[in-house]
Amino acid sequence: MTAAMTAPLRKPPLVVIPVLSAARSTPRLMAPIRGRSSLERTLDAAVADLPDSEVVVTTDDAAIRAMADGFGGRVVPHARTAESYVDALADVARGRDAEIVVVLEPTHPFRPKGLIRRTAENLAARDHLDSVVCVRRFTANLWRRTADGEILALSEGGDGRDAVYFQEMVGLALAARPHLFEDGRRLGDAVGFEVVDQTWALVDVRDDTGFAVAEALADRLPQLEEAGA
Repeated sequence: MTAAMTAPLRKPPLVVIPVLSAARSTPRLMAPIRGRSSLERTLDAAVADLPDSEVVVTTDDAAIRAMADGFGGRVVPHARTAESYVDALADVARGRDAEIVVVLEPTHPFRPKGLIRRTAENLAARDHLDSVVCVRRFTANLWRRTADGEILALSEGGDGRDAVYFQEMVGLALAARPHLFEDGRRLGDAVGFEVVDQTWALVDVRDDTGFAVAEALADRLPQLEEAGA
């Protein structure tokens, strides 16, 4: 685990957005959130942050492919045949000469400007890393229950001290070396962090509650971005 740092990209990373028609979240991806769907917002963010990159939507859903086609050549639709998440990523990366692959989940409608690029540059800056994930940082006293019912504190000092933790925000952005997917893995053994401090960026439309939150925040997004909240 390492602190965030960036380096110029030697070559544009490949951006992959995987969608499986059978996923419970898929029907919400194209539902309008104040005019633009979560999928559209994800595609817009990818094209804006990495304008020189190939952005590929791999899916077995005809409507999703049609939307990708509608981006006027800036987005490439790919016919997904692998049900496995990692296998689908490997299928796209295979045959493309990418040093870094950036994976985005279209269930996240709101991303801070520059986050996708920073995540890729974070990985490019460290040859010893094989992946970089977006995380949120929080302070808490965490406990766990063992199989025999014993309750143990996860941080030193027990209930007398708050510890700092990092939670992976799956889907905001993942930068990885493409060989990981061929090995059947999403993350490698050497992982870096890109810390996301904006609470609104954590909104996920995988369920109806998350979608309702996204609708409520959409009108306020410009003010939140300006305030850095």
